[in-house]
Amino acid sequence: MGVKTVIFLLGLLLVCSSSGCSLMNAGDDDGASSDGEQRESLLADPATMGAVKLPKDYSVEDINVECNKTFIITMEYLNELNDTGSFPDETDKTPMCFMRCFLQKGGILTEDDKVNKEQAFAVGWVKNNETIDDCLQEMTGTNCERAYFLARCVSTRHLVEGRSKDSKRR
Repeated sequence: MGVKTVIFLLGLLLVCSSSGCSLMNAGDDDGASSDGEQRESLLADPATMGAVKLPKDYSVEDINVECNKTFIITMEYLNELNDTGSFPDETDKTPMCFMRCFLQKGGILTEDDKVNKEQAFAVGWVKNNETIDDCLQEMTGTNCERAYFLARCVSTRHLVEGRSKDSKRR
């Protein structure tokens, strides 16, 4: 596993959940009447969620191996996501479903594909509410597409923020 991939995966998840992953796909949005309502419908209820506590012996590599059993993805795809913020082929659903599995196992997505904001903060995947709120708008399409678009948005923000910090240091 390459250093960049490990950094992305560790940034993405430091812990994971025991929730399962399925090939089930949902339709487009749930009929919410406004952007705010649609975003809210994509969030897990914080009163029932909080940060997911998981066994310490369950690692990022374990998640990668487990999700790769069903959704085979190459390191090239993950490296591309790290380097550019997106997968090389955004029509291939298998890597998107891998990302859904990965986010579910890490507790960032619930089994019913809602975003657990508290877990995203707890593992350091996001640093502020604005990132999650803005990235929720990207979550369209099937469940796998929604997971990928969320990850793509967060990854792109990390890349932009990193470049911004680099330019300030010069």
